[in-house]
Amino acid sequence: MKKIFVIVLLCGFFACQSTDVDSNIELTEFTKELVSMYVNDEQNIDVKNRKDEIIIVSFTDDTCYRLALFANNPQDYDYCREDYIGQTTYLGYAVRVFGDENPSFFRLIRRIMKREPCSYNNDWEYDPYVWYICLYKDGSLCTRETYKVAPEEDISEIQSLVEKYFSVLESNK
Repeated sequence: MKKIFVIVLLCGFFACQSTDVDSNIELTEFTKELVSMYVNDEQNIDVKNRKDEIIIVSFTDDTCYRLALFANNPQDYDYCREDYIGQTTYLGYAVRVFGDENPSFFRLIRRIMKREPCSYNNDWEYDPYVWYICLYKDGSLCTRETYKVAPEEDISEIQSLVEKYFSVLESNK
């Protein structure tokens, strides 16, 4: 009985260690819930079945923080950008982050000193199911620029999530 317990304990310890080895970012609670919503969305059944990697692209302009979230099947397409920030694991999914650093979406634990150059696959057309979130710098949601794949889709879940973590929702600016 002791041997079985020790084996289970060691396997659990090493399994936990292996998921965090390459992590250099930590997702905020907002981003964790957003990833969970995305993965569990009925449109993403293939993402869930294949355990695709989740890609987050964060960028900032003069008025807004923007976040694009989508899944990528690395066996089919090697998604790469020169502005790679880092990665972590969440809910068993590899989560890779590109773009601008933004503490509203993730926290950088350590910088990556050496980045591998991208090798682009120009022969492949890639059109992922993208969720796009736009927050004004005061933390309110820009509903005109927030959508799930298409602007006409229901974003009420995203609105509720933003209200939970950021300031009062503004309908349209």
